[in-house]
Amino acid sequence: WWLTGGILQKRRSRGIILMEWWQLQELMMTSAMIIAVLVPVVALTYRFVLKPSRKDQARLRGDPDHSPETLRDARLDNMERQLEGLEASVQRLVDVTEFDRQLKSGKPPEGGP
Repeated sequence: WWLTGGILQKRRSRGIILMEWWQLQELMMTSAMIIAVLVPVVALTYRFVLKPSRKDQARLRGDPDHSPETLRDARLDNMERQLEGLEASVQRLVDVTEFDRQLKSGKPPEGGP
């Protein structure tokens, strides 16, 4: 392509194609509009179609998943296990305190002989 006297020319083996400035402007505007629509369509296609399938492939290969949801779920599971451990410790302390109180009062423990 080259510009000669306000006319854009393109050489081909069959000859020269002339293009006026307004035709070039229309071509560029049309290209810009196509790109403006095509980029979001491709991005949405990747987001909703290809990304889940890539996650499934990685899961089948055994690759660890480091997504924020997975990390959050792992932390939540860890906190639940710690809470259950604390509840069990508190229950044992309550049982020991109750047993100690019964020993000091001289009453036999409930359910005993």
